[in-house]
Amino acid sequence: MLTSTSGEQHRRPNNEPPPEAQQTIEFDWSGRLSLDTIRQHSKTDDVPGVTDEQLRLYRASAIEACERYTGLLLSGQRTVVEPVQGPASARPGKLTYRYRLQYPVADGIVYLYGSPDPADNRAFRVLPGSRSIDVPIRKDYINLSNCCDPCATWHLNGGMMIAYKAGYACVDDVPAGIVLGCLQYIAWVIEHPGDELMTQRNRIEARSVGVDGSNNVAWVSGALETWRIYDPEAF
Repeated sequence: MLTSTSGEQHRRPNNEPPPEAQQTIEFDWSGRLSLDTIRQHSKTDDVPGVTDEQLRLYRASAIEACERYTGLLLSGQRTVVEPVQGPASARPGKLTYRYRLQYPVADGIVYLYGSPDPADNRAFRVLPGSRSIDVPIRKDYINLSNCCDPCATWHLNGGMMIAYKAGYACVDDVPAGIVLGCLQYIAWVIEHPGDELMTQRNRIEARSVGVDGSNNVAWVSGALETWRIYDPEAF
């Protein structure tokens, strides 16, 4: 139920997440990962050929790459909405099913909504930082699909959605190792703009044939190994 300024109460649509979940904070990385820090790390303090515009692009690319590899949300804190449709049936004796979220839950509160019955729309708690959660079965527990129809489908919590906060509370809460990995990523891109055939020099001697290395910037720069310790499910 929503209460207006006049005191009137209005029912919130079933397919709309709770208003307390709809908050977005965008991070400004210019302080946490400043251009001065990037230039000091990459030794380009007095190199006019490396412009600030380039470094901003490399910084944005490094943050995006880290999000992809770790599953963390680094661009800010926002409400993520996902369909939470479960399997066709529950395990014996279980009133929940396992579901993997797109991002870890920031504050440990997950909103489940989308059922025609308001009693099914509720919030439940998980451990902060969880990405694989147990979703309570609120509807469609009994299979009422047409058994004679080979195309009939039935899923637990069919049509329901979840909303949760993802991302750190502020940019200063981002672990130092995440920032270090971004610096490694950026330094490699500065030194290897893509005009060399040899993508990784791991031998002193020169060879006339073949290419030894990788074009994966996150791997060859060492950033991937720095980032992966912040993904508990990577081990």
